[in-house]
Amino acid sequence: MTKLTSSIRSATLVVALLVLAGCGKDAALPWHYWIAPAIALGALLLVCVSLPLKYYRKVYRLKHRGR
Repeated sequence: MTKLTSSIRSATLVVALLVLAGCGKDAALPWHYWIAPAIALGALLLVCVSLPLKYYRKVYRLKHRGR
């Protein structure tokens, strides 16, 4: 199985959230009330977890290993 690019993964995640949440005709629970926290949590996860891990793997570890 090939790896998906991050843009394809992001688009797939958004579509899955929309399908699972059921953006239906229910006026009491519009999708824009839950999508904002989901996007904010995703951004925090990217900034606080993913970027430091990638930095460690690609820069810090190699620099201090003597490569």
